[in-house]
Amino acid sequence: MSRQVDLHIAVQARLRKAVAAGVAAAWTSLPAYDEADVPVFLLTAVPIVLAGQRQSAAITDAYIARALERQPLGIDPSLVTGAAARNGVDPLEVYRRPFVTVWTALKTGSDYRDAVDAGLARAVGMAASDVQLAARATFQQIQEQDQSIYGYARTADPDACEFCQLVDGAYVKSADAMPLHNNCGCSLEPLTSPHPRAAVLPSGVAVHEHGELGPVLADPAHTFTTV
Repeated sequence: MSRQVDLHIAVQARLRKAVAAGVAAAWTSLPAYDEADVPVFLLTAVPIVLAGQRQSAAITDAYIARALERQPLGIDPSLVTGAAARNGVDPLEVYRRPFVTVWTALKTGSDYRDAVDAGLARAVGMAASDVQLAARATFQQIQEQDQSIYGYARTADPDACEFCQLVDGAYVKSADAMPLHNNCGCSLEPLTSPHPRAAVLPSGVAVHEHGELGPVLADPAHTFTTV
């Protein structure tokens, strides 16, 4: 692992933590979790997430620039944040989902506090994922604009899950094919020459194609819900 990608992973982790904390504070400050509270939460949480995504894009652009010893490209944030990072799904729709989690839990008999905590977990998880989705989209935009990049090598973060450890160092021909998962903290290293390795996954891990999130790394038998 190069020093540059190591630093990118660390800075991204701090950014995810800060964005998640801001979203958590917005959630826990709500007086209740009914329909009337939805716009209040969206008014605070969505700008926090979008700001975090813009910062993620800038960090990623600067990281690749340093790794390739050139100036940053200046990626247009509108191409890698908000709906652009989730295949066109509006953040206002995305961040309404924690309320649906609460209401569904209450309908099935969950304790109120447990239901609210489940909504919080979903909101925080989505916020962290959105920071990573913005980074992945930025990697892709950079690759499309910089013809010297032949692809990327996947780099696992120090606390990577077993699936990410299995694919550490794997060749990623196109950044938008990089599979992520909830709370993923992996990064990519740019390759400036053709790479001989094919993107073959080891046994025990699979890539599930998700209509909104793109490729998601998980157990071959795993099923998941939208985050």
